[in-house]
Amino acid sequence: MSRTAKLKSTKTRRSFLYSDLLTALRSRIANGSYPPGSRLPSLAALTKAFGVSAITVRRALRELVYEGLVQGHQGLGVFVKTKPRIHRVLAGDPDRSIGDEIRRAGFVPRLAEVNQGVIKADDKIAARLGLRPGASIFRHQKQTFANDEPVALHRLHMRPSLARTLKKELGNAFIFSLLKKHNIPIADLRCEFCSATVTEEESKLLQLTAGHPILRVDYTAIGPEGSPFLLGETICRPDRFVFEVNLPQRGKSRPRRPER
Repeated sequence: MSRTAKLKSTKTRRSFLYSDLLTALRSRIANGSYPPGSRLPSLAALTKAFGVSAITVRRALRELVYEGLVQGHQGLGVFVKTKPRIHRVLAGDPDRSIGDEIRRAGFVPRLAEVNQGVIKADDKIAARLGLRPGASIFRHQKQTFANDEPVALHRLHMRPSLARTLKKELGNAFIFSLLKKHNIPIADLRCEFCSATVTEEESKLLQLTAGHPILRVDYTAIGPEGSPFLLGETICRPDRFVFEVNLPQRGKSRPRRPER
């Protein structure tokens, strides 16, 4: 085997050991083998148990810290974080914001604007808003934090006429609270839930590795006249959120009388 081939083989093997260790540690945290609040095995113990170098272990632990799964305490070790999930309830009028749910979970919510501006609507967004492709629309992007930890990313698309009313406040307020404040009614709210993976840009904002699984919620706000006026996209860390959807029955049918 040539020197180049040996170096390539060694590099591939090291990459595998690192990713394999990281996956194993994540899995043990997720399934409760390392429960919340517990101390992870020492550096020496992990090195021996997985047959990897101390450098590999340190790199995996740094990644877990970056993802928000563990935290280190100097002189004590590395501990699994104890974090209650944020319970997001969607029921009836969407008056309660993610900020309200974050407070109920015992955290302090904070918003941070990422960017905003006028863009050309692609085919998908134009169709959802009932516009021609390439029409000018306003896009706004911001982050939600819980105790200064990024937990969600929000994108809004709307017509410029609506943006002129809301744009000065979009960076500091949750959208449903803002619509209520300006007496902009929502006759219907259509939501779609799906799993996805974060892009390179999203991973930096949410402090996750690229390709990490996330929960995505797409919603369309419909006005009283029956036309869509706002598109929203919320990307949430799945380890921080639980969504509850309340589906009330629209009246029960009366039991039929037996025929005589």
